Amino acid sequence: MSAQPVLEIAVTISREDCTSFSTCNGKVTFLPFSGEATGLVTGTVRPGGVDVQVTDPVGVKHMCARYIIDGVDNTGAPCHLYVENNAYFERGSNPSPFHATPTFMTDSASLAPYFHRAHFRAEGHPAPGGVCIKVFDLDED
Repeated sequence: MSAQPVLEIAVTISREDCTSFSTCNGKVTFLPFSGEATGLVTGTVRPGGVDVQVTDPVGVKHMCARYIIDGVDNTGAPCHLYVENNAYFERGSNPSPFHATPTFMTDSASLAPYFHRAHFRAEGHPAPGGVCIKVFDLDED
């Protein structure tokens, strides 16, 4: 396992703006959030970041968080980083940390070749008011 994450995102969940409902087919929950990123990109999560959790009728929870970070890349140039982080949890499980698979898009000339490949894993660690997402390079694990 890589000793150092290439990116960390400190996520703060906007609890007052969370929405959920249940049906005979399961439950849907929207968790809007803000956050701060450090690592190869340093910056803030733009408004509109959301974690959508869908629990199916047998209790398996699927999570998809999507957001954009406005910041600067490892060269100091302004950039944007789109993050989509996907995970699922077996019925009744609540792993800590949880594991997810992130994908990225960026307009950073320096980081695009690196982030546009699919060789990353993420861990979600509980944190005050939300979660800390740590992204690791699988090729360094």
